[in-house]
Amino acid sequence: MDLSFLGIESNPITVFSQADKAAYLSNPDEIDDGIRELVDAINAIPVFFSMSACQGFLIEEEREQHCPETYVDFYVIDEQYPLARLLLGSLASKFNASIDCKVVFEADFEITAEDEIIANGMVKLRHSIELYELPTALMKTTYQEIVDHIRKFGEAIKQTD
Repeated sequence: MDLSFLGIESNPITVFSQADKAAYLSNPDEIDDGIRELVDAINAIPVFFSMSACQGFLIEEEREQHCPETYVDFYVIDEQYPLARLLLGSLASKFNASIDCKVVFEADFEITAEDEIIANGMVKLRHSIELYELPTALMKTTYQEIVDHIRKFGEAIKQTD
């Protein structure tokens, strides 16, 4: 296909690798303790890795120290996008209005200095799982059900390899 009318010569989607996963996950202390279990469930899936997360409102006593949202964003390795769509679709289907799942197309960039970035013309697909706030007891059980669902999904993937 001739993509010249778009101003690009090839697929503009950034392709991530296992090396990228290792680099992103090299500092596990950056993960909020309150959402670590969900992040670990995502990262246990060989072709996914978290790139951003916040426990938000999960722990009432700590909510003022965090952003107002509870979410995990992740990237996909080796263009395994159908698996990410299947996970997000299954979560949205099962958890209805308790969760928001989406894919964001964000500009990729190079960091050229401590305070300077330059767009490189590529696009990263950021997959996002955002939880909506529920009453405390329901939030705890729903959060655990989401973690368990993602773990089961990961196990199913590993069995098909």
